Amino acid sequence: MQEKINLLNKIGLTDSESKVYLALLKNGSLSGYEASKVSTVPRSKVYNVLEGLINKGFIVFSENGNGNAYSAIPIEEISKNLKHEMEDTLDKIEEQLKDYDTKVDLEYIWHIKEYKNVFDKCRNIIKNTKKELYLQIWEEDIEQIIDDLKELESKGINLGVIYYSSSEDSKVDLKSYYRHGLAQEKYEEMGGRWITVVSDSREVIFGQIINKNSVEVIWTESKPMIFMAKEYVKHDMYFYKSVSIFRESMQRELGEEYAKIRDIF
Repeated sequence: MQEKINLLNKIGLTDSESKVYLALLKNGSLSGYEASKVSTVPRSKVYNVLEGLINKGFIVFSENGNGNAYSAIPIEEISKNLKHEMEDTLDKIEEQLKDYDTKVDLEYIWHIKEYKNVFDKCRNIIKNTKKELYLQIWEEDIEQIIDDLKELESKGINLGVIYYSSSEDSKVDLKSYYRHGLAQEKYEEMGGRWITVVSDSREVIFGQIINKNSVEVIWTESKPMIFMAKEYVKHDMYFYKSVSIFRESMQRELGEEYAKIRDIF
């Protein structure tokens, strides 16, 4: 129930409105008294809540001699209405604010926080890639952008992917990628996961993902930053390409996941 309430909060309903709407959606037409009883919203409050739902277009009512009856608009209809309203609003915003649109100066280093915001930006960068994309990503995060990567791959754009996973059984639905087997060691060393995306040697986004509630990356067109990030990904690709050719001898010398290669002193 709470998850449903949280989702309805995101489209503009209060907790009480969510409870009443769900009660009507589940039970059909109800009186105000019945809606209060089923939803657990106090009777002293429920009529204001019902009025709010009517004004927001989530329910309808019918007058009769015994008092009003209330019924929920199907969620499919609500969804279509909200999508249409949002698209219309965004079109108007774009039209009204286009004269204010200025390009972000990406020679600066810009910080992006929140898991959703980071992957929204990653998807935008991937979709605008024309020639090549280099990527480091962990198995916990790749589902956020896998469809965009597959679309890029289908266009014949060069895609270099380092995929961090400790499990040899872990697979990615891409034609070509390299699995980095030292995911756990890297996680412990760095204190979390991270992501690197380099698009067309033009822009880069990289940073740390502790978990979905603790994320911070940077986004920039700084040439030194792009070069450093791209070479870092390519270095891992060179290594795992060598592994694919000399696997047995390297495992004998370095261990099953090549951990001894890190013993440089």
